[in-house]
Amino acid sequence: MKKCERCGASNAERARFCSNCAAPFATVEGSNAALRSPVEPSEASLPATLDDVAPPTAARVESSADFYRALGTICATFGRIALFLFGRVCLFFKRCADAFWRSSEPSRTRFFSRVLSFGRDAARSFAAIFTPSTRWSESAPPNFLWPSLVLFFLWSRPCALVAVVYSILSSEARRSGSAATARRRDASARRWILLELLCVALKALFEAFCISLPFLKRLFF
Repeated sequence: MKKCERCGASNAERARFCSNCAAPFATVEGSNAALRSPVEPSEASLPATLDDVAPPTAARVESSADFYRALGTICATFGRIALFLFGRVCLFFKRCADAFWRSSEPSRTRFFSRVLSFGRDAARSFAAIFTPSTRWSESAPPNFLWPSLVLFFLWSRPCALVAVVYSILSSEARRSGSAATARRRDASARRWILLELLCVALKALFEAFCISLPFLKRLFF
């Protein structure tokens, strides 16, 4: 039995009109049928094939080929620049060697003596870092300019930069004839160099500990 929505009278299930007020049931059934029927997507809204969604294979191949072609051009350009610079450096050293061997023997002797003197002074400067200041020469204290520069270019820390500044000031005091001032500034430069070496050693120990930490965990934990 189904009831009429207008008057509330009971009617048979197959009745199309109400027996009391003659109201049609077709609109209700049509609305229920419309609610029960699934809405199917239109075929026109769907792509026919995957080619309509994805770009064509030829276009993808073309774009990848352009990318690799541009990458190869960049690498070739950098390679040419590197070869050009390498050739210029080799030519410069060749000309320097030719000029050196074409020079007279006294000039070569003076050059080698200066190189040996420079190496000896640099070795003394590095050795004086770990030498007590009481053993330094009163008239000619060691200069720590080269050790400071080497440490600065190796690790680029502020401690080495301060040591470079103190070494330059010590050189100026030595040229002006003030040995006591040069000695005091050399002592300050050495302290900063030792602080730089301590920082480097602590960093090396920390990195070694971090590297060995997984192995220590496997051994003891």
